[in-house]
Amino acid sequence: MAHGTENRQRTLVVGVRLTADEHIALLQKANDCGLTLSAYFRACGLGRKTRSATTSRVLDALTRLGNEQRRIGGLIRHLRGEEYLSAEERATLMGQIEAAQRAVIDAIRRVDHAG
Repeated sequence: MAHGTENRQRTLVVGVRLTADEHIALLQKANDCGLTLSAYFRACGLGRKTRSATTSRVLDALTRLGNEQRRIGGLIRHLRGEEYLSAEERATLMGQIEAAQRAVIDAIRRVDHAG
C-alpha cells in the first residue's frame, strides 16, 4: 500500500556547494535527461543509469527506421511473385514500398535532428 506520493516521502534536504559554472552544467545535464536537478542527483548518486532525452529520441528513431526497413524487405519479397499480381495489386504494393521508403527517410532525418 502506497503512503502518499514519492515526493512527500522525501523529507530530507541536503545542501551542495557548487560554483555557478558547475550549477549551470548540472542543470543542463539534468535537463538533457528530462529530470529535475534533484532527480538527476538521486539517479547519479544511487548509480542509476541516466539517458539524455536526445539519446532516447535517437534510439526511438532508429527503432522506427529498423521497422520500416524490415517492412520494405517484406514488401519487396512479396513483389517478387508479381507474375501472380494484377496491375492494380502491383501498383498498390509499389505505393506501399514508396511510403515505407519515405518513412525511412523521415526516420533518418529525425536521427539527424536529434543527434
